[in-house]
Amino acid sequence: MFLESPELYDAIYHFKNYAHECEILRAVIAVAAPGARTILDVACGTGEHDKFLKQHYAVDGIDLNENYLRAARVKNPDGRYTHADMTDFDLAATYDAVTCLFSAIGYVCTVERLNRAVACMARHVKPSGVLIVEPWFTPDAWKPSHPFIHTGEIGPDKVCRMSLSGHEGNLSFIVMHYLRSTSSGIEHYSERLELGLFTREEMTRAFDAVNMDVRYDTEGLMGRGLYIARRRT
Repeated sequence: MFLESPELYDAIYHFKNYAHECEILRAVIAVAAPGARTILDVACGTGEHDKFLKQHYAVDGIDLNENYLRAARVKNPDGRYTHADMTDFDLAATYDAVTCLFSAIGYVCTVERLNRAVACMARHVKPSGVLIVEPWFTPDAWKPSHPFIHTGEIGPDKVCRMSLSGHEGNLSFIVMHYLRSTSSGIEHYSERLELGLFTREEMTRAFDAVNMDVRYDTEGLMGRGLYIARRRT
């Protein structure tokens, strides 16, 4: 995958206001888990959220991409970063807050794997803690788009990504084409991403199945909503 490169990933997603998102996240955590000091960032990517969260919490992370984990370790040297699948991991630790952001939950693709991921994350939440999941689109909200373009820079190199999207059943897909200018010419790459389209009811049932009460915030960090769950007493 082209986005195996953390430098290219960060260049493309430079438009995200990670600092602002982390301020919103801090406010959510302050209400849901007052006094929180530790966070587990599930599907942490390159650690851009963690770069800001580390100023207020001890942050660990997991991800499937070892290249991303290496970047996250540089941004947050005190964190423990583990190569793991969000549907099947055991860190032998619990946290005041467990987060799964930037719609990474969509990559589990199926309801069965969604349930496994939420259950696995819930096991890592302290009894007084909070589980926060930023969802992908619901089936009725997903609208296949006309081509859209993002651009960025890596030093002197320019990067451009053009994307087309669609859906097949309960899966959304995005076909991405990348151009990167280098001193020796222009490189081209392409990839296809697939994410599950889960209903609000499917998401809510996943939390209910692990004995958690969940609240849905319609706006969330960037307009995609936010599930905020605490263990049922």
